[in-house]
Amino acid sequence: MGRLKKDLQYLGLHLSKELLWYGFFSLAFIGLGVALWLWRGLGFVLLFPCLGFLVFTFFYFTRYGAMVKARLEALNREFVDIFTFFAIYIGDGFTVYSALSKVKGYASEGFALLLDGLLDGIDKDKSVTPFVDFASSFHDVLVKEVMLAVYQMVDEGEGGVYIRQFQKLFGRLSDTRHALDAEKRLERLDTLSFLPLAGSGIAMLALTMSIMEIMGGLTDVL
Repeated sequence: MGRLKKDLQYLGLHLSKELLWYGFFSLAFIGLGVALWLWRGLGFVLLFPCLGFLVFTFFYFTRYGAMVKARLEALNREFVDIFTFFAIYIGDGFTVYSALSKVKGYASEGFALLLDGLLDGIDKDKSVTPFVDFASSFHDVLVKEVMLAVYQMVDEGEGGVYIRQFQKLFGRLSDTRHALDAEKRLERLDTLSFLPLAGSGIAMLALTMSIMEIMGGLTDVL
């Protein structure tokens, strides 16, 4: 439950509201089971709503973790996109502060808020803390290394040595991100290849249940 609350807090959702929706859908499955019982009068038909309820419960409560993971992945992906522009501005001679201000215009609303927090932190605190706080919003450790390199450009001057260090670390992060994206595309293709097998299994289950129902009807007649 602690992990669930943490995920909901990160997503901006409320536990009570999510449990209310879960209760609503649970009642819907119960109602479906009662309707099938009254309509067919056969106990085994309740297998369908019971299986559906178990599958629904599993996906309902595991989807929050998946949503958090997807949001973090999107944030890391946007970091690569935004700091690609940052690298261009730095290469053109902009200061770190000016480059961060410029790239905010390319960022999504959520990422722009993170950049605002970083810029505000730089105004108030000249230490590495604002850069570390900004990096803590990302789950990729390479982001922290990149941000430490950005801080070095501020703290020790924006000479070529520090620019090359940033470019080297950022290039490694970018390559890693592109490799992960390619791997995920392959995983999605593998998942799609499994769908026909799952469909065949569902069809066979439905056919089996139909045969059992027919045999039950014949038994009643005899």
